[in-house]
Amino acid sequence: MNAIARGHRWLDEIVSGSVTDIKQIATRQKCSARQVNMTISLAFLAPNLVRAAVEGRLPRGIGVERLRDAPAEWSQQFEALGLNPQ
Repeated sequence: MNAIARGHRWLDEIVSGSVTDIKQIATRQKCSARQVNMTISLAFLAPNLVRAAVEGRLPRGIGVERLRDAPAEWSQQFEALGLNPQ
Protein backbone atom coordinates (compact mmCIF):
# COMPACT_ATOMS: atom_id res chain seq x y z
CA MET A 1 0.00 0.00 0.00
CA ASN A 2 1.60 3.19 -1.20
CA ALA A 3 -0.23 5.33 1.34
CA ILE A 4 1.46 3.52 4.25
CA ALA A 5 4.90 4.10 2.74
CA ARG A 6 4.01 7.74 2.06
CA GLY A 7 2.92 8.15 5.69
CA HIS A 8 6.28 6.82 6.88
CA ARG A 9 8.17 9.13 4.49
CA TRP A 10 6.27 12.19 5.61
CA LEU A 11 6.71 11.32 9.29
CA ASP A 12 10.45 10.88 8.69
CA GLU A 13 10.58 14.34 7.07
CA ILE A 14 9.00 15.88 10.16
CA VAL A 15 11.13 13.94 12.66
CA SER A 16 14.35 14.68 10.77
CA GLY A 17 13.50 18.37 10.51
CA SER A 18 13.65 18.48 6.72
CA VAL A 19 10.19 20.08 6.93
CA THR A 20 9.08 22.24 9.81
CA ASP A 21 5.34 21.63 9.65
CA ILE A 22 2.55 19.70 7.99
CA LYS A 23 1.61 22.68 5.83
CA GLN A 24 4.88 22.40 3.90
CA ILE A 25 4.08 18.83 2.91
CA ALA A 26 0.47 19.75 2.07
CA THR A 27 1.60 22.61 -0.18
CA ARG A 28 4.16 20.44 -1.93
CA GLN A 29 1.69 17.58 -2.43
CA LYS A 30 -1.19 19.92 -3.35
CA CYS A 31 -3.46 18.48 -0.68
CA SER A 32 -4.90 19.56 2.65
CA ALA A 33 -3.08 19.46 5.98
CA ARG A 34 -5.83 17.08 7.13
CA GLN A 35 -4.95 14.68 4.29
CA VAL A 36 -1.29 14.80 5.34
CA ASN A 37 -2.20 14.12 8.98
CA MET A 38 -4.45 11.21 8.02
CA THR A 39 -1.71 9.70 5.84
CA ILE A 40 0.91 10.10 8.57
CA SER A 41 -1.43 8.22 10.93
CA LEU A 42 -0.77 5.14 8.77
CA ALA A 43 2.86 5.18 9.97
CA PHE A 44 1.58 4.11 13.39
CA LEU A 45 -0.12 0.88 12.33
CA ALA A 46 0.93 -2.36 13.99
CA PRO A 47 3.61 -4.18 11.96
CA ASN A 48 1.39 -7.28 11.63
CA LEU A 49 -1.40 -5.13 10.23
CA VAL A 50 0.96 -3.52 7.71
CA ARG A 51 2.22 -6.96 6.70
CA ALA A 52 -1.36 -8.18 6.18
CA ALA A 53 -2.09 -5.10 4.03
CA VAL A 54 1.05 -5.53 1.93
CA GLU A 55 0.41 -9.25 1.44
CA GLY A 56 -3.20 -8.58 0.44
CA ARG A 57 -4.63 -10.49 3.39
CA LEU A 58 -7.03 -7.79 4.57
CA PRO A 59 -10.70 -8.57 4.00
CA ARG A 60 -12.65 -6.77 1.32
CA GLY A 61 -13.79 -3.40 2.57
CA ILE A 62 -10.75 -2.70 4.72
CA GLY A 63 -8.78 -0.17 2.75
CA VAL A 64 -6.74 2.90 3.50
CA GLU A 65 -9.71 4.87 4.80
CA ARG A 66 -10.50 2.25 7.45
CA LEU A 67 -6.83 1.91 8.37
CA ARG A 68 -6.57 5.68 8.92
CA ASP A 69 -9.28 5.38 11.55
CA ALA A 70 -7.51 2.62 13.50
CA PRO A 71 -6.75 3.31 17.19
CA ALA A 72 -3.20 4.35 18.02
CA GLU A 73 -2.66 1.39 20.36
CA TRP A 74 -1.47 -1.64 18.40
CA SER A 75 -3.27 -4.12 20.62
CA GLN A 76 -6.61 -2.50 19.74
CA GLN A 77 -6.13 -2.05 15.99
CA PHE A 78 -7.10 -5.56 14.89
CA GLU A 79 -10.09 -5.60 17.23
CA ALA A 80 -11.34 -2.19 16.04
CA LEU A 81 -11.18 -3.42 12.45
CA GLY A 82 -12.96 -6.67 13.32
CA LEU A 83 -9.89 -8.78 12.53
CA ASN A 84 -7.99 -11.49 14.37
CA PRO A 85 -4.29 -10.82 14.94
CA GLN A 86 -2.16 -13.12 12.82
